[in-house]
Amino acid sequence: MLCPERLRKVPAQFSWVDQRLVRQRFIERCEPTAWALYLVLVTVADAQGLSYYSEASLERMLRLDHPA
Repeated sequence: MLCPERLRKVPAQFSWVDQRLVRQRFIERCEPTAWALYLVLVTVADAQGLSYYSEASLERMLRLDHPA
């Protein structure tokens, strides 16, 4: 594990996507590209919540340019 202090802890009110995104209104503050990235990272994460996709791979997958 790279950073033990960053190990994801599943909240008590678990759902596939963290409910705090709606309850604490994070969903209203982000652009659609941020949500696309979040969805990919949640989907490909291992049991500890880690993903090993490179920035270049994610950019290609989501059709983003590097500054995005």
